[in-house]
Amino acid sequence: MNQTGKAVGPRPVSGRTNPLPILQVTTGFWASQALMTAVELRVFTVLFGGPKTAAEVAAEVKADPAALEALLDANCALGFLHRSGERYRNDDVSNQFLVEGSPGSYVDLVRCMREPLYALWEGLSQTVRTGQAPAAAGGKTELATARAYHNGLYATMMRVAEILDIEYSAYGKILDLGSHTGAGALCLARRYPQFQATIQDRALFQPLAEEFIHSMKLEDRVRFAAAEPAQGEPGGEYDLVLLPHFLSKQGRAAIPGILENALQSLRSGGTVLVTEFVLEESRAEPKEAALFRLNVLASHGSESAGALTRNELYRFLQDTGFTSVDMVGLPMFGITAITACKG
Repeated sequence: MNQTGKAVGPRPVSGRTNPLPILQVTTGFWASQALMTAVELRVFTVLFGGPKTAAEVAAEVKADPAALEALLDANCALGFLHRSGERYRNDDVSNQFLVEGSPGSYVDLVRCMREPLYALWEGLSQTVRTGQAPAAAGGKTELATARAYHNGLYATMMRVAEILDIEYSAYGKILDLGSHTGAGALCLARRYPQFQATIQDRALFQPLAEEFIHSMKLEDRVRFAAAEPAQGEPGGEYDLVLLPHFLSKQGRAAIPGILENALQSLRSGGTVLVTEFVLEESRAEPKEAALFRLNVLASHGSESAGALTRNELYRFLQDTGFTSVDMVGLPMFGITAITACKG
C-alpha cells in the first residue's frame, strides 16, 4: 500500500519481484508467539531481579534449558531481552510493561492475545465466509478481555489529557460509557481531584470496575451504574462524556442513537470525547485501525465490522447536533481522539 492506501505492485529486486513482504506477514506469528510464550512462562518477571543464565531461568520457570535458551535468544532478536555471554537481562521496555504486578503492566493484555483472541482469529476464514463469529465463551471471556485492555485504555487517556487542548479544570462531572472498567474516568479522576465520575456499563462488569476503583482509592468520587451504555443518562447534565473504543464495536445503525443519548447526557457547552480506531477514506490506514476492524469481525461477526471512517464519524456527530468537532491522531497505535461540543 502507498500513502493513499492504494495497492502498488511488488518491488523489483535485481529484475525480480521481492516476496519479502509476504514472508514478513506470513511468519508474523513467529514473533508474537515468541513474546507470548515468554510472558506465559514468566520469563520477564524472573529476569526483573537481574541477569540470569538460561539454566537459572529454566529452573525457576520449570522449563527445558536448551528449549528455553532458544526462546530467550528469539526474544533477544526481537529486542525484549539482551544477552551478555551466558546471561540474559530485560530490555527497559520489558521491565516497564512485561513484569507481572508492575504498575501499567501489559502482561494481561499479552495473555489475552493468546487466549481468547488467538483462537478467534484462527476461525477468521469461517467468520468471513458466514459473517458469524464463533460462539462466544460468555461472560468469563468478556471479563478477561476487559481486564486485559484496562491498562492500555488508561495509558491512552493519560496521553489524551496531555495532548488535547481541553480545559479539564472547568469540568466536574464525567460519564464514562461502555469502557467496562472505567479506565478513562479513573485516569481523569486521579489526575483532576475535582472530578466526580460515573462508569455506566452492563452489570457483568461492576465487580471488575469496582475492583479498580477500590485499588485506586477513588470510591468517594467514582461510582459504577449498571445500565446499557448505549442509553447514556439523558438529563444527567454531565460536563464530559467519554466514549472509549465503543462506537467501532457497534452496528452502524446504532451509532446515531448512541451519539444522541450522549448528547442528551451533557449540559449545554459540555464535551464528548471519543477515542477510536478510525479509518481514513482509503479504509487501509492507519494500518492498526484496519487490523482492529478485523479483530472486531473475528470477535463479534460482520454486524459490528463496518468501517468507521473519519468523515463518516464527523458527519454522525454533526447530524446529531454536536458542534466544534475536532479530530487528533494520537501517537499510540493508530488511535484517534475526537472531541465535540453540545451547543
